[in-house]
Amino acid sequence: MKKEELLILKKKAKKKKPHFLRQEGHRRVKLEEKWRNPKGYHSKTRRKFRGKGKSPNPGYGSPRALKGLTLEGLNIVRVSNLNDLKKLDVKNDAIVIARVGQKKKVELLKRLLELKIKILNVLKPEEFVKKIEDEAMKKKEEKKSREDKKKKEKEERLKKAEEKKKKEEDKTEEEKQEEAKEEKKKVLEKKE
Repeated sequence: MKKEELLILKKKAKKKKPHFLRQEGHRRVKLEEKWRNPKGYHSKTRRKFRGKGKSPNPGYGSPRALKGLTLEGLNIVRVSNLNDLKKLDVKNDAIVIARVGQKKKVELLKRLLELKIKILNVLKPEEFVKKIEDEAMKKKEEKKSREDKKKKEKEERLKKAEEKKKKEEDKTEEEKQEEAKEEKKKVLEKKE
C-alpha cells in the first residue's frame, strides 16, 4: 500500500479508537488517568462483557509503516540547537523543540520559520517570538532607566559633598574655633 492510503487507514483507526478507561475508573478521578490491565477472578472487564468498557488491542493501532509519524505522515524530529537543523529533510520532517532556554528557543523558531518547517510543540510561533522580543526590550529599557537614575543620584551626592567642602573651606579660623567650643559645651552638658 502507498503512504497516502496508509494515512487514510490511520485516520480511520484513530476515529474509531475509544478512550480506554481503567476498571472502576468512574469511581475515582485518579484511577481514570492511566490504563491498567483488569485483574480479578470475577472482573467483567477482564472477561470482556458487553458494556463493561473496551480494552486496548492491536486492532486499534496504526499501520506498522506509519508508527511514530504524525497524522500528516511527517517524521517527528527533536531539535535542541541550530546544528541539528542541518540534518533535516524540509518536506518530510516535523519539529519538536527540546527543553532549551528562551534565547535559544527564539533563535530556533526564527530559523524554522525561515525554512517553513512545521513546529509541533509551539502553537503560534510568530506570536511567541514577538512576545518574547517585546519582553526583552522592556527589560532592557527598565534596566537602562534604573542605571540612569543611579548615575543621577550619584552625581547629586557628589555635588552636595563638594558644596559642603567649599563651605567648610570658606569659613574663617575664628568661626571654626567657635564651632569647636560649642561642641565642647554640648559634650560637657551631656556628661553632667
